[in-house]
Amino acid sequence: MSDTSKTPDINHLRGEIDRVDTALLELIAERLGLNAQVRASKAGVGVWRPSREESHVRDLARRADDLPASLVSTIMAELMSASLALQGPMRLHVALEGDTLSNTTLVRDRFGAALPQVPYPTASAALGAAAGEKEAVAILPAPGGMDRWWTALCKGGAMAHLHILAALPRTGDAAWPKAVAVSDTPIDASGHDDTLITVLEGDAAKLESAIDGLRLHTESGPHRLYVAGDFIAPDDARITAIKSAKVIGVLPRPLGTAS
Repeated sequence: MSDTSKTPDINHLRGEIDRVDTALLELIAERLGLNAQVRASKAGVGVWRPSREESHVRDLARRADDLPASLVSTIMAELMSASLALQGPMRLHVALEGDTLSNTTLVRDRFGAALPQVPYPTASAALGAAAGEKEAVAILPAPGGMDRWWTALCKGGAMAHLHILAALPRTGDAAWPKAVAVSDTPIDASGHDDTLITVLEGDAAKLESAIDGLRLHTESGPHRLYVAGDFIAPDDARITAIKSAKVIGVLPRPLGTAS
């Protein structure tokens, strides 16, 4: 006769799951209430703070090392999406090529489902819409190949006030993201960043001499886009000393990577 004394009581386990779910919902409601207070205290500051998000989610994933980083990212994307939707009129202007379903999943995994999305047939159209709207973010194909919209962010460009601030997807081990998020939010460090620097061809040698370890990622006409394997502030003297050089953004490294 088998010993069933240690067999879990299924009804008890279901009751425990219900208890945990209720506690989770209460904590989520508390979190959203705190976000409402945060918005009230910001006094005109933009609602989206990507460097803060990236740093916070990475820290949570590190502390919850028994959970997949992708699950932590997805959960926090939905929570932060709901919070941002409550804090202000933030919209995503999306221009991604390829499979529509795959692209929709890519954006949702990074930004959740609460923020409204507006589709565009071209990167330039999405970028232009974001440039003219408060609290807007453009989701664009990552720079490289035929995707040359990034030249508008260079010094003297038509969208020079905008910056590349996040990579999509947030998790994984790809050397380069599929897409990036662009807005007029100031560039700041998340603690695990690569910096994107543009320069005209004639000043490229100066930039390479000024900053060790630069990697040329792509070029378009006279414009060169370099990647530095560390955070470099836009007002760094090594950048400002070169007439055509400009930091156009940062790319936090994929969640789950140590460096």
